Amino acid sequence: MELNEFDLNTGGSGDSSGGSNGNGNSASLSQWKAWLTTQHEVFISHLLEGIVAGRTTALRTFCGVLASSPVEIGGLQDDNDGNGSSKKAGMVSERLLNKLLEAVVKSRQCFALDLDDGDTVTAKSKGKKNKQLDNDEEASSSEQLLSEEPILALIETEFIRPNRDIQYFVCKGVHQIALDLLAGLERVEKRSTGKDDDGIAKAEENVGLVAENISRLLMMMDYVPKNTSDLEDSSEYLYPPPILSGNDNGVVGSEDAPVEEEVSDDSENESSDSSDEEEEEEEETTLATTKKRRKKPSQGGGKRSKKTKLIAWQQPYKHRHAHQEAWLSVLRLPNLPSRTQKRVLQHLSTYVLNVCPSPLRFAEYFTRSFQGGTQSKTDSGNTSNSNSNSLTAILSLHGLFILMLDHQLEYPQFYNSLYKLLHPRILYTKHRSRFLRLLSKSLLSNSMLPAYVVASFSKKLCRLALSGPPSGGLFVLALVSNLLRKHGECACLIHRRGKHEDGGLIEDVFVEDVDGDLVKTRALESSLWEITALERHYHPAISTLAKSIGNEDDKTTPMYDMEDFMSHTYKSLFEQEKKRLGDGGGGGNGAHSGGGKKRGGSRVSLTFVEPEGLFTKDDVFGDFIKCS
Repeated sequence: MELNEFDLNTGGSGDSSGGSNGNGNSASLSQWKAWLTTQHEVFISHLLEGIVAGRTTALRTFCGVLASSPVEIGGLQDDNDGNGSSKKAGMVSERLLNKLLEAVVKSRQCFALDLDDGDTVTAKSKGKKNKQLDNDEEASSSEQLLSEEPILALIETEFIRPNRDIQYFVCKGVHQIALDLLAGLERVEKRSTGKDDDGIAKAEENVGLVAENISRLLMMMDYVPKNTSDLEDSSEYLYPPPILSGNDNGVVGSEDAPVEEEVSDDSENESSDSSDEEEEEEEETTLATTKKRRKKPSQGGGKRSKKTKLIAWQQPYKHRHAHQEAWLSVLRLPNLPSRTQKRVLQHLSTYVLNVCPSPLRFAEYFTRSFQGGTQSKTDSGNTSNSNSNSLTAILSLHGLFILMLDHQLEYPQFYNSLYKLLHPRILYTKHRSRFLRLLSKSLLSNSMLPAYVVASFSKKLCRLALSGPPSGGLFVLALVSNLLRKHGECACLIHRRGKHEDGGLIEDVFVEDVDGDLVKTRALESSLWEITALERHYHPAISTLAKSIGNEDDKTTPMYDMEDFMSHTYKSLFEQEKKRLGDGGGGGNGAHSGGGKKRGGSRVSLTFVEPEGLFTKDDVFGDFIKCS
């Protein structure tokens, strides 16, 4: 059998016959192997530098190296082929994959741009004599830390998405990178000892940029497996998972060890409704306890279950747990840019909360984001910044609402927090429809709301409708109408009248801005006089809708569909009115005449022209009677 001298895995088992000649041959092979290993590491470092620089060719080459450099899974029996030779089952090299991830998200460059031989001296503190140079250096360092979109798209579409095992190890690698960043930030803070606040601020800013890179990569991974059938196809793995026998231990690490499960032939979905206590037990217990806890008795009348051992990246729960831990570790990183935070909040609510094992663990981040958004909104005088912070607060509350509705989160301050977002600008912002949808779902989906909460929201919304656009006024009136019909105890707000000696007038005791409990608004002691004012609105649709509130028949009048009122704008209302008065107008104006032409709709007078006579000029009697 010919010896492959270029194989890195070739051992020093040369032909030992010949005494000193065999020893010399073995030493030569060892030196040759050491040289190849060194050159391999140099080659890897060059590829990583190319990936950091944004070269896609370097990324493709590195992915090829990963695909051709498997590592053995320890504790497994050899797989004998037909020729009598044996081979070990392989898996992706976590060491190389973690290096790839560090280069893609540029975590290694996070502190290298600001630290010089372990000293926390930043470019800003060094260049105080030249402020313009400092600004250029800060801008260039920020640009250097942002990952290029083609690099992220390439690794996700061609390497991560097709391979289920790579998805699992990428989540684990991201989790470890985030922990390393937190540890590095702690070292910077300890070294500074309060003397270099600028250095700490710059380090936190760099960590936030790296967190943005990681978040962009994780947001591309919206295909977490939910059940066992998603992981059955062996072609979806870079290295097909081994078929484990009863004697295999799979010593890859405590959390990657194979787990004996009962797989039913007729079951396709895996239960994902386990409680937080069960998940914590599963993380902390030993392999024997896990086996015992996962065994379930077979049900009578069904198909027999069979026991099988699955490697970690064949288990849907392991994938979901790794995806969850990756996100939680990244969300702990400070100074995530607001442009990415809004995308992260939306992604968590849409793709993560419904697949992760412990969604309630994200409640802290949603709460912290809401508090940061509302605090920044009150402190910022810039309108664009205020709108951005309002959107952050809205997305945070939407995540909390999903946790309350689907995962039994107890958040008593939810409606107080939602009430704080009601300000006049909310009906003019571009994300108005998102907020209105959250508002209608929160108020209409809960039939057990206290009367003072319904009254407070109804009163504040009617106040906003007085100064808001017609599209917002239509939504407010429809929502208030539904709330008053759903909560009959609040009907007194419409029918309340003052004393006769006071001329039927009553004092409005409503307190609009309150801190804490909505009872302090005293809305139940007030009245909805704003609806009477809206009956005189210049827009006929608002005036008509306001007059109908309180006069609906609960048995025959259906509730308003709020989706019909969320997409209204000035343009849509204008087009709707134009269509009603034009070709498609009511009263038969849209019907076809005998000649096949459409009759014109009723026209609205825009100017006044003084008449010259009782009849028009083209009339037969036009010349008989004239106005003097």
